[in-house]
Amino acid sequence: MIGLILLAAAAIAAAAPLPKAAIPEGKRFLVIQPHHDDHTTDYGMGGLIAKLVDAGYDGWFIRASNDEKDGAWGYPHNDMINQRESEAAIAILGMKGLYSLGWRNDYMDPTPLLELRAQIILLIRKHRPDVVLGHDPWGHYDRNPDHRKVARACAEAVWMAGLRNVHPEHIELGLEPWRVPHQFLKARVDYGRGHEANVAVELTQAHVARKMKAYSAHRNVYAHPSMARSVRQQLAARGLKAPELDRKTDEEAAVAIEEWHMDWISRKRGTENGLRYAEIFYYLGEFDHLPGLTGYLRDNVVKR
Repeated sequence: MIGLILLAAAAIAAAAPLPKAAIPEGKRFLVIQPHHDDHTTDYGMGGLIAKLVDAGYDGWFIRASNDEKDGAWGYPHNDMINQRESEAAIAILGMKGLYSLGWRNDYMDPTPLLELRAQIILLIRKHRPDVVLGHDPWGHYDRNPDHRKVARACAEAVWMAGLRNVHPEHIELGLEPWRVPHQFLKARVDYGRGHEANVAVELTQAHVARKMKAYSAHRNVYAHPSMARSVRQQLAARGLKAPELDRKTDEEAAVAIEEWHMDWISRKRGTENGLRYAEIFYYLGEFDHLPGLTGYLRDNVVKR
């Protein structure tokens, strides 16, 4: 009986809404991800990006891999197509620019961590972001090797970018050390355990609409007409149809289905946290590396 009570209590605790995150004060953010579409995925951060832009932030996207294996057109063509589609997606979200680092897609395990980290440190010092968005390096059950590699490099770079003795040659170029005060980290939760979000970011319908459009801009990997044909065939075999798709081409129907999915996951995360729409993240604040100080400031700080 005691065991059942403890299990029930654990289930109730797990279902408790996450605290709602406020947008930090700031001017600039960087999104540091391995792939061309990782800033728009269903478990990711297109809504938060739109919200930061609407709050007055300028943002840049760092794409670490060349995405040569994403798509059906062969290595060089996939890279070029995915680059263009990523540029279209960041324009929809309102970001300022894109850096493509060009490391080989799915072959990033032998990529020198020091070189990848150095590139990220340089871009952090160049743009001096108040917020960094990336994958959670502690989401150890992510099966994607590029996610794991870039997450680790990003975590190390965010810390080391603030250390004057790390890459002092940057200082000679006028790039002073910079300590990033805020991080929002994501990870897939359908691969297994290992990621525990600690905040929910509330989104508006307008944020979700931009997230949906940015996601479906990646036509090389999403919104294939064949997917819509398959859905229609499966519905027809059951004597069913989706009236909203009746007058759409297969490509238009595929886009609609992908956008429904993005709306659904944003509403699901919202409902789980007492909101209409939301995304969830592991948030690290300016003083979270000093938990005693964090608790003291939470309980005692007042406005001047």
